[in-house]
Amino acid sequence: MKGLFSVGLVWLWLWASPAQAARLAIVIDDLGYQHMPSPLSALPPQISVSILPETPYDQLTAHQARREFRDVLLHMPMQPSRTAPLEMTTLTEAMSKEELQSKLRYALTRVPGAVAVNNHMGSALTQNPTAMGWVMEVLKQEHLAFLDSRTTARSVAQSQAQAAHIPALRRHVFLDHVPTETFIRRQLKQAVLQAKKQGTVIAIGHPHPITLSTLTAMLPEIQQQVTLVRLSELFPAGS
Repeated sequence: MKGLFSVGLVWLWLWASPAQAARLAIVIDDLGYQHMPSPLSALPPQISVSILPETPYDQLTAHQARREFRDVLLHMPMQPSRTAPLEMTTLTEAMSKEELQSKLRYALTRVPGAVAVNNHMGSALTQNPTAMGWVMEVLKQEHLAFLDSRTTARSVAQSQAQAAHIPALRRHVFLDHVPTETFIRRQLKQAVLQAKKQGTVIAIGHPHPITLSTLTAMLPEIQQQVTLVRLSELFPAGS
């Protein structure tokens, strides 16, 4: 009987270990222009949120997310390569070191309790080693981590963070740049497959109603295949 019990434990461990070994973190970007959506509040607390600074509900949303025991990120606007409307706090290549760092520090005051920063847009600025070095100086002083949203394959943000000995990660999957249920389902399935192959995956989405409803519908199935984790659980220790 004892032997059968031991065999059963081994079988259970083998059956459960793939999901336990594969970890998925999901970040919902672009919060702050509205109250925390109730469908987002209903999602598991492992779902992290990233908040745009100097928006009508930035601080309220940060406090609400912390009450929900979520990881909070500052979604820092950065200069894109293409012409696009810019947030008031956007960091640009034309800024001096003092101006850029001052604007970043101010933005951090607008999102209290942030554990990390990730870039909003930024396909131009994240290619600039000097500017990203200035960003990392502030994050190091504030003991914050960095998530590279990877809006360009030429981004040096993660490598600059690592050079500054700041915990750093990168986005692997965008969930909803085509905001349809069919596309979002496909991207979520891709995130699960990648997590099973490479161990960890970070997916980024937005607070669109279709994104939140699709997540709500698919999460039970997803959590049978991978472990849903907070973003902060993935940052390397001792950076």
